[in-house]
Amino acid sequence: MSLGRPHAQLESAADRVALAAILDASGRYEEAAAALGDALAVYERVLGPQHYEVAGVLLDLAGVAEHAGETERADALRARAQQIRRRVVGHTHRRSR
Repeated sequence: MSLGRPHAQLESAADRVALAAILDASGRYEEAAAALGDALAVYERVLGPQHYEVAGVLLDLAGVAEHAGETERADALRARAQQIRRRVVGHTHRRSR
């Protein structure tokens, strides 16, 4: 992936997230996780590791892990996502629960 302009990097990462959804729905969990891992790396680098979008990708990764039977990994990813959301939107917001 190019290290060019942040906007282009984010667009590419969003495309990877969309591809991951298709791969996940097709039962191609390893490929879906790899695509989401790529997207996560971009979001963390460009937006920062505590950004709300990072939490969304972590939740997507948790779903893939759950589908692949990796319950402990899914739980850890969800916990990290929840921690980020609570920090960003507060403990009382419905998205942080």
